[in-house]
Amino acid sequence: MEAIQTSILQESWEIEPRLRELGLTKEGLLEARDAAVSESANATAFHAANAAGTYSYHGGTWALRDRFVGGDWMLDRSDGVETIKNDKLKIKVAFSNVDLACNSFHVPKPRTKKGAGAERAIGADLFGGELPQYAARDASEWRFYYLMVDQNGAAELTRPVVKGGTFIAALERIYLSRGAGEDGVNIDDDTTDVAVEFEPQIARK
Repeated sequence: MEAIQTSILQESWEIEPRLRELGLTKEGLLEARDAAVSESANATAFHAANAAGTYSYHGGTWALRDRFVGGDWMLDRSDGVETIKNDKLKIKVAFSNVDLACNSFHVPKPRTKKGAGAERAIGADLFGGELPQYAARDASEWRFYYLMVDQNGAAELTRPVVKGGTFIAALERIYLSRGAGEDGVNIDDDTTDVAVEFEPQIARK
């Protein structure tokens, strides 16, 4: 199996053209990030401990659809995974809260376990367990990306490899923002919690 090095785009001159190729905009993706951060701030001490992460996930998923659905993009729930999809480009995008985004020495980890649906949808496996910056070349017809947002508002659009309920490598990472202080995003320090995302598990009767 052929292994390829992770492509990491960090500069605006390379990010903007690549997003256009993917039928997306940096502005729209960051607006989805902002919506997720804003929703997480609605959690109070009286809410359940996982409320901020749950609100963030729902806000980010809603905003992705609000900003992009229409034209070539449509809502999709295949494999029980909440995404937007572009049939023309064969691309799907979902939202995920992660532990740390935009750090080239660390593959972002989802703050809640991914279900089997995500692993099936992405359809790629890792080439070896000791090569975090390498992944197997994906032969799938579809490309599956996540808008990944961490607790400090750092955000990246990344095409990950999912195995065992987590992200273990990435084929491509596009850095959108390093978070608080870079582009005006407001982070409430009192909303730290365990982030929960709902990925329905489909069971056959």
